[in-house]
Amino acid sequence: MTAAGVIAAFIRRDFLAERSYRLSFALGALATLANLAVFYFIGELFGGAMAPGLEPYKAAYFPYVFTALAFFGYIGTGAGSYAGRLRQEQTQGTLEAVLSTPLGVPRLLAAMSAWNFLFATFELSVYALAGAFIFKLRLPAANWPAAALVFVLSAACFAALGILSSCFVMLFKRGNPLAWVLNNFEGLLGGVYFPVAVLPAWLLGVSKLLPVTYAVRAFQLAVHGGAGPAKIKGDLLALAAFDLVLIPAAVWLFGLAVNRARRTGTLGEY
Repeated sequence: MTAAGVIAAFIRRDFLAERSYRLSFALGALATLANLAVFYFIGELFGGAMAPGLEPYKAAYFPYVFTALAFFGYIGTGAGSYAGRLRQEQTQGTLEAVLSTPLGVPRLLAAMSAWNFLFATFELSVYALAGAFIFKLRLPAANWPAAALVFVLSAACFAALGILSSCFVMLFKRGNPLAWVLNNFEGLLGGVYFPVAVLPAWLLGVSKLLPVTYAVRAFQLAVHGGAGPAKIKGDLLALAAFDLVLIPAAVWLFGLAVNRARRTGTLGEY
């Protein structure tokens, strides 16, 4: 079987597994809409007024947080999919079989996350439809080419973080400090729920170490403020630097983690 055939087989397997849990899918969709409604009514509480921290983005609170959640939800797929899939293979006892496929590390990682990204694309479409038809959200000033560039750089960066996170799963099974940081602090300190400008100085310094800060700020400026690549050049360069360091390091470290687990005979353990 060719590499493309193996990747297609992974997608088909994951699709069939997802399809067997229809109620979970429906409840997840309802939870997403309920979560958006909470932020919508928080925005309504302030009458749609633009807070000082939102002025650079030219957006009221709900449009800001809506686009940030949609964007972060998609790029966050890369941060969580690799470790999640790897952990699933461990608990099902299929990890050794998966790692025996003749794909090599980069293509294996792509195969393991392919379904997650397809499903995340579907969820992003649901977000867009909900924004347009339920919450009547309009983005007339959006610079979509600039937003797409931010999207690509950010997705690559978070995929690298996800691969690094999966290294901990490979070596320590249930101990994954990187996933803990990503799950608990990225949204809080990265400007997803509110602009980072409202953070105290000592936390603002921490947020500057996180790629999500540059990703969300650049995306919001492009979508709400119509900013082009020249205006968000600093954030784009920061994301590109993260990519150049994290992507090769993540693939290399994942290969080392797999080899170590094979040497110690712990691939089948969970």
